[in-house]
Amino acid sequence: MLKTQPLVSIFTPVYNAEEYIIETIESIITQEYTNIEIIISDDASTDKTPLLLKELENKYPNIIRLFLQKTNLGITKNCNFVLKQCKGKYIAFFAGDDLMLPSKIKKQVEYMENNEKCSICYHNLEVFESQTSKHLYYFNDSKNKYEGEADMLIKFGTFNGGCSNMVRRECIPEKGYNEIIPIASDWFFWIDILANSKGTINYIDEVLGKYRRHSSNITLLNQGNIEQFITLSITESKYPYLLKYIRIKRSMMYYSLGIKSILDGDRKQGRIYFKESIYHNIFNFKSYLRYLWSIVK
Repeated sequence: MLKTQPLVSIFTPVYNAEEYIIETIESIITQEYTNIEIIISDDASTDKTPLLLKELENKYPNIIRLFLQKTNLGITKNCNFVLKQCKGKYIAFFAGDDLMLPSKIKKQVEYMENNEKCSICYHNLEVFESQTSKHLYYFNDSKNKYEGEADMLIKFGTFNGGCSNMVRRECIPEKGYNEIIPIASDWFFWIDILANSKGTINYIDEVLGKYRRHSSNITLLNQGNIEQFITLSITESKYPYLLKYIRIKRSMMYYSLGIKSILDGDRKQGRIYFKESIYHNIFNFKSYLRYLWSIVK
């Protein structure tokens, strides 16, 4: 049991979420944990989202802090704007279309209060179809319940569902999200937090939130690999002690691109990617094999 309730900031960047925003905010308001502030930055939405947010702010003036951007900042810059407004000991990362289950904040705060080395705490999510509310799958299963330090996030990518994360504010690097990465900046953000704080990412094996799957999901729209390679390059520059893991991950990414090219009928490009894959692991072959085994075992 918690002796006190430290302030938790609910980090909520929003864009064109008129269909979901009321249900999303109400799922935060009805949390069992009461010492929260909801920081919302609407990134110049073109639908009715700003009007709905104003209504919510009027309804919950002591909880919601609303910012309406006059021009579109883009995903990463808007995220950094929200971060700067957060005052809580902990920050719960959320989006304008997902849902919290009632005990989410309480259980994550309890966990982090009892585990001082934990910089990031995440949990399982139910993924559901937006139009029908049909259950699709769970975000984490027996094969992707990872815990550890920064190398785990390099090896296995974003195994921590975005709206499941709670972070110690003191562990966040001063500049927040890296604005060189305009869209998929969360992967480096999580790596940066762990490498900067020398802390760990830890998992609560419970479904404490629901992730909405619909046609506008950023994860569906952002299918490119460029920002993933940029992420690895930035990590290599800032944290050279992680180079071994970066080389292995980069090799695996080139290998995946090679397979895709072959399946798409472009054998020439596939061979180019395979050569790159081999090059990035030529000095690290044993580690490469151990990494492959860790994935398939």
